[in-house]
Amino acid sequence: MRELLRDRVYIRYWLAVVTSFLGDGIAKVTVIFVAADLTDSPALFIAAIVIAQLLPSGVLGTFIGPLVDRMSPRVLLVGADLARVVIVLAMIFAVDSAWLLVVLIFLEGLGKAVFETARMAAIPKVVGKHSIPVAIALFQSTVQALNLAGPLLGGFLILVAGVKLAFVVNAVTFVVSALLLGSIAVLKEATVTAAGPGQYWSSLRTGVTGVLSIGSLRLVAWAMVPVMLAIGLFTTNVNTQLLAGFDLPAFEFGLAQAMLGGGAIVGAFLGPALVRRLSLTGLLAGAVALFAVSLLVLWPIDDRWPGSGLALVCAWCALVGLGMSLVQVPVANILLRDLPEDLRGRGIALLNAVMINFSIVGVLLGGVVANAIGAAASIVLTGVVLLPPALVLLSRSRTEKKNLAPAADTEAGVPR
Repeated sequence: MRELLRDRVYIRYWLAVVTSFLGDGIAKVTVIFVAADLTDSPALFIAAIVIAQLLPSGVLGTFIGPLVDRMSPRVLLVGADLARVVIVLAMIFAVDSAWLLVVLIFLEGLGKAVFETARMAAIPKVVGKHSIPVAIALFQSTVQALNLAGPLLGGFLILVAGVKLAFVVNAVTFVVSALLLGSIAVLKEATVTAAGPGQYWSSLRTGVTGVLSIGSLRLVAWAMVPVMLAIGLFTTNVNTQLLAGFDLPAFEFGLAQAMLGGGAIVGAFLGPALVRRLSLTGLLAGAVALFAVSLLVLWPIDDRWPGSGLALVCAWCALVGLGMSLVQVPVANILLRDLPEDLRGRGIALLNAVMINFSIVGVLLGGVVANAIGAAASIVLTGVVLLPPALVLLSRSRTEKKNLAPAADTEAGVPR
């Protein structure tokens, strides 16, 4: 990690991503704040805003892939930032219309979808293949921190400067990101897989078939369906559990949320060491199992609360954050390891779309399930559902080890 932090190109790239992600967080919290005051159904509009920002990555994400493979990453990244400058400045003139803000946050989410796909596909260009695990870990820990810092900064700006100035600062973050990315020469070259606008649909089809022909990527796509459903369900119900189930006051609720983020940051930093010691499939199996167990242990914790004190709840939150974060480590490494360069953009876009769509489904299901059986029971049930995919992944990991062992023996000259 020290080598990356001494790399001036990587530092510019990292700072650009930090400021761009801060902009996303400020935009979402500011729009939520404004829309909640404009309507009689704030919960409905808050849900609409959250889904509107995620929806482009899910519904349209697959269609972004061919563009990432055919165009310069620098053009896409800078273009996505500058487009969001215009969008968030337009929000200043839409502060009296909740539905117009929903449309604009959807467009901002579309810019984020282009930016995120191009950003991830460009990682090998910036750091080289040998530093991919460390770069992924640093990005994941940064993103987890920004998930806390972005909304906090947005709330602070609204408090001290007002909504309109918050949108102006939001636009500035995207300008800074665009300037930093525009100065990185290594992002100039594109991976050209087809020429001419008429070949877009052919490029899209060959991308989908090419990605699905790779066994490890099929396994990731299959495994992440229940995992992303679980993350969506948990995201919907954890706040209900903390506020209603555990009846935490404001400060303790904030502390519990911070422990979720802290556990995620620890998981991201543990990632590179685990990648060096374990197979990626084995690490994915272990991470899914840990996430499942972290949800299952809510059952005894819920029964013993409040007698066990706040420490038990904070420990539970940290464990869940650790499990969710570790799941992302092998997934990102498998994508960047096994995707051929000419399929990288389309593969990342396709698998991101699968994961985000199922996380949205999980968010929508979370409220329904919680209303039927309660928040705590729904979280525990989610853990039960995750156990079968964890076992299948573990079995696949063992099979891979058995297949690799004879090959290793043969290469070493050991008779089989």
